[in-house]
Amino acid sequence: MKALRFAAAALALILTALSFGSCGGTDKEENGTGGVTVVFDESETEAGTDRLTQDIVTDPLTTDTQTDLQPDDTGAVTAPDDTTGDKEKTEMKISVPGAVFGASFADTVAADAFKSILPLTLGMKELNGNEKYAYLDRTLPAKAEKPGRIEAGDIMLYGDDCVVVFYESFDTPYSYTRIGRITDTDGLKAALGKGAVSVTFSLSSETEKADTVSKTVTLNSGYEMPVAGLGTYSLDHDTCVRSVMAHLKNGGRLIDTAYMYGNEDAVGEGVRRAMEEYGIQRGEVFVITKIYPSQYGDPDAAIDAALGKLDLGYIDMMLLHHPGNGDVRAYEAMEKRVKDGSIRSLGLSNYYIEELTDFLPRVSITPALVQNEIHPYYQEKDVVPFIQDKGIVVQCWYPLGGRGYTAELLGDETIKKTAAAHGVSSAQVILRWDLQRGISVIPGSGNEDHIKENLDLFGFLLSGDEMAAIASLDRGEKHDWY
Repeated sequence: MKALRFAAAALALILTALSFGSCGGTDKEENGTGGVTVVFDESETEAGTDRLTQDIVTDPLTTDTQTDLQPDDTGAVTAPDDTTGDKEKTEMKISVPGAVFGASFADTVAADAFKSILPLTLGMKELNGNEKYAYLDRTLPAKAEKPGRIEAGDIMLYGDDCVVVFYESFDTPYSYTRIGRITDTDGLKAALGKGAVSVTFSLSSETEKADTVSKTVTLNSGYEMPVAGLGTYSLDHDTCVRSVMAHLKNGGRLIDTAYMYGNEDAVGEGVRRAMEEYGIQRGEVFVITKIYPSQYGDPDAAIDAALGKLDLGYIDMMLLHHPGNGDVRAYEAMEKRVKDGSIRSLGLSNYYIEELTDFLPRVSITPALVQNEIHPYYQEKDVVPFIQDKGIVVQCWYPLGGRGYTAELLGDETIKKTAAAHGVSSAQVILRWDLQRGISVIPGSGNEDHIKENLDLFGFLLSGDEMAAIASLDRGEKHDWY
């Protein structure tokens, strides 16, 4: 057991002669007061879109070359197994900003009582660096026991009115009544974050293809960003305008551009035209752009140029394109624009552990996002959790492998097999794999069919075994450098 927890318990015993355990003693908080909310509801999902064949289209950088390779020589696809439809077991879905986790109920009276009050959203507080807790507005039938050890993913009742979600494993002398358990805890700690969080508990049929990823994430800046978007690298003006409009028409709301892409004006035009033609409001669209190291010498001019080219009133997020001389000074200039409202959130691109360790202590506003190359052949298994543990969202460029590598990645037998099992494309499997790791995706494309497909990632769930199989493909093979 952690020393901090022992110390807290000892102090509580001395002061009150009572064991207050997990839920912060008698300091009860009403539900929904700030922090992270957890919602439990019946999951409603749409089936993934089949894409059995398509022409090869070379899309740049984040776009990659997308081709839906046939699952076998005949083009046949194995339909998802639908023989489990008679199962009646009920499970939970636990939603936090940017992620959704599946959970099973324990066989306890308390679990049955908890199930009966779902859906439920709680503002949960942090305790001891290993758990989130919240008090209910009612009591549940408790039958506490000493588990001896807590495992990450345990959902417990402390006393008769305090719900606790654990994201670390440790030994404990406290008594709890078991409510349930999160079945796959990958990314749980990062999703819950370091402070208060809103968590929603809801019911989900075991046979549903329950979504496990929220479509948006709340950034540390307080703004909400879609987790799936459109990359525009190397798209010429007209193609970029059409692609942005297609993305917005099909429900997408996140667009990534940069000074070096030479198409900020096209992105702005596409957004404005979509707003006019499709009745979309500016506040619904999240636009990311970047300033390049060659601009770090005069960052104010760079920011003004981006604002002028986009012509959207403000920039949702601005990134430093990659490390370079004067990057801290440029970031400080961006911080000033956050204060005047012309930029809402800040981030970085192509920053890794060493660069972040040096950079972060030198700036005032913690980046809300870090955008790096990530794909099944280059997974950044150390870098991703390093960033996420700091409350920073990770976003990937080259999600489909990058120029010259996409065909090989989409043709990987492990990925093809997984795609066939779900009746989706290889590209959708890869993007879904990223989302289930808590990583935002911005695949680029000039093809409306691909753009639409790349947004259809929320109607199927990769199993733990499938996630592990794709994780085993890592080669440490980076395909571009800055």
